[in-house]
Amino acid sequence: MDSLTKPDLSYSITRRMKIIGRLIAVPLSLMLAVGPVWGATAAFCGKVTAVKPATAKQKDTLTHFTVKIDYYDYISRGKFGRQSKVGESIDQRVLKLGSVCVINGRMVNAATFSKAIRPGLWGYFYETTWLDLQTTPDFQWGEVVTVGKDTFTLRIHRTHKSVHIETNPPVEVKVPYDASVSFRLEDKPTDAATALRPGNWVQIHEPRPQMIALWNADTAYDPAEQQPVEQGKRGLANDLSCQAVLGNVETKTPDQVLDLSAQVTCDRWLKGKKETLTLNAKKTSFILDGKLAPPKIAAKAGRRAVLCHYRSEKVPHKILVRSKDDTVRGTIIAMNESTLRLTSTSGGTQIPLEKDAHFQVDGIIADWKAVAKKGGDVVVYPKRGRTIIAFTP
Repeated sequence: MDSLTKPDLSYSITRRMKIIGRLIAVPLSLMLAVGPVWGATAAFCGKVTAVKPATAKQKDTLTHFTVKIDYYDYISRGKFGRQSKVGESIDQRVLKLGSVCVINGRMVNAATFSKAIRPGLWGYFYETTWLDLQTTPDFQWGEVVTVGKDTFTLRIHRTHKSVHIETNPPVEVKVPYDASVSFRLEDKPTDAATALRPGNWVQIHEPRPQMIALWNADTAYDPAEQQPVEQGKRGLANDLSCQAVLGNVETKTPDQVLDLSAQVTCDRWLKGKKETLTLNAKKTSFILDGKLAPPKIAAKAGRRAVLCHYRSEKVPHKILVRSKDDTVRGTIIAMNESTLRLTSTSGGTQIPLEKDAHFQVDGIIADWKAVAKKGGDVVVYPKRGRTIIAFTP
């Protein structure tokens, strides 16, 4: 074979190496831009803007929904990365198996959640894993920085994650207040001077109508909808997720919001059994009433919580905490269009119904006749004007 018919091995090897280099470079550049596709995370707060049912082919899914993001916990999925801004939209799903569903702090089954979720509601959502929905009006949330005679400065955080914070730094806004505003220190009335101390975190609630919410027994959370912890998989909650009441919480980083180490002592109700234990969480976060907060604000003994476990982990990655509030809870004895009578652990109570009262059944908008069910589990949210609720470190 002469030189004209012999293959040029050096040229062939060089060309192949260039092709392989290009093939490697393209996915590598994509990974750098959006994060590795096999480890994509989507955790955020925001308002629901659209909901649609799953198609018949999607055997693992109940519902799809879209959220307009107002806070980044951490998102590395698809187009999202360092340059992503609040106000962008993201899609999410409710799974038949593997989604822990919570509405107003109450654990419910996935079918109940899928029926209740609708545009205009808001919450905190971690992938398909933990879905913390609120049917009450949204509120401003942040730190008190300075206080004047009739205004104060509020620092609003839009993320605490280093990869997102350059694009979404905290913003400071002037908030007016006057004698018409009600102030509370969690569930107790207080004055402006106490509530607006610099360093406090506050919820700013606009006027709210009275709301009566009935919950039927068939909405109850079912741990069988979760993956057994021994069989835990990425992207799925496990069956250690349950209700709890916080006890003492110890951490060396009380100001840290995301991915902190904490020793959490609590009472938990796991599959109907109460037990007291201490969990050494190495990488957890606290979500207070649907918003991220540092443990010095959120992790107060006596507050109700949902411990959020996933994969095969035996300690919670997220802890959904509820503050003590002004609601009245109990069981309906009797009800008509003007009055509700209920009984609770503290005795019987009669509550007048406001003419503009709002009603919900299992998280869905209803009328008073649908709520008037003897023996039903009811939550009454009182009518109130503009209210600022403070939380002290």
